[in-house]
Amino acid sequence: MSVAESLPAAVVRSWRRQPVYLRLLRTFLGVTFVYAGAQKLADPGYFKPGAPTYIGTQLKGFAQGSPIGPLLRILAHVAVPVGWIIALGEVAVGVATLLGIGVMIAAAVGFVINVALLLSATWHVHPYFLGSDSIYAVAWLVYLLALVDRKETVPTPRRTSNRRPQPTSDRREFLRAGAVAIGTILVSSVSRAAAGKSVARSANGNLGNASGHSKPGATQSPSGSASSSAPQVSGQPIADLDSLKVGSPIAFSDHGTPAVLFRTGSDSVEAFSRVCTHAGCTVGFNPQTGLLQCPCHGATFDPSRNAAVVAGPAPTPLPVIKVAVDPATRKVMLQG
Repeated sequence: MSVAESLPAAVVRSWRRQPVYLRLLRTFLGVTFVYAGAQKLADPGYFKPGAPTYIGTQLKGFAQGSPIGPLLRILAHVAVPVGWIIALGEVAVGVATLLGIGVMIAAAVGFVINVALLLSATWHVHPYFLGSDSIYAVAWLVYLLALVDRKETVPTPRRTSNRRPQPTSDRREFLRAGAVAIGTILVSSVSRAAAGKSVARSANGNLGNASGHSKPGATQSPSGSASSSAPQVSGQPIADLDSLKVGSPIAFSDHGTPAVLFRTGSDSVEAFSRVCTHAGCTVGFNPQTGLLQCPCHGATFDPSRNAAVVAGPAPTPLPVIKVAVDPATRKVMLQG
């Protein structure tokens, strides 16, 4: 059998040698990790600073209250390389698991990845079993222990001669490692080529820009002309009340923190931070449901109920930002 023919034969043999329950676990973990890495690579905002799903924003959010917070804050300074390592690492682990190449190393790396995610992304999820990373970490550990156990119970064939290993042995191992690399590159290339408008960007795109509703330094009266009345409410102007539709959101920045403003009535407004209280990702507005949604882990908040959590792993509502309407200028003012 040639070296080229040995790889597919070895892959098929690795599946045949495993019992059904390990095949099931192997399939689920392998496919899931390939998908997880490909999803990150296909997200145009994952490597783009300022995007809702930017890996740097996620790392900073994960660091809040995490037992590995200091490490995550350091990694946030080199977020893009870390993002590539995470995404490519997940794809490589998945490909290696499915091909049966370096299975113990792949299982160990998969376990480490999910433990790290458990200590960061889903650390604040309560009860703990709602966080998927906990079960993934256990699944990888069980798979790794099963591989070790089966390796120890399979007898090693005795050598019948003192012949040296065939020279094709090293080439075969090189080919197997190359197969993992090629598979990783192929999946990654397809994912990047397929990168389109992400769910996060789509949701974020439904938020207007507060700075686009009036010219700098000018205030608007209800009739549309500049008002000469002196402001009666102190603060930073962020929008013209009369340019806002009731129920429609507008994005603005609260001293560098992404925020959202809603007009709730003829003369009333409410504002909330857009930093998800679960892992620090930036939430977007879904016009179909009228809710604020987190693109990272699915947390959903209801702006009509003080941004209360209605779904997902977030532990608390979005923080309220103090705003007020200036009756003289009809400007919405950011307080504090």
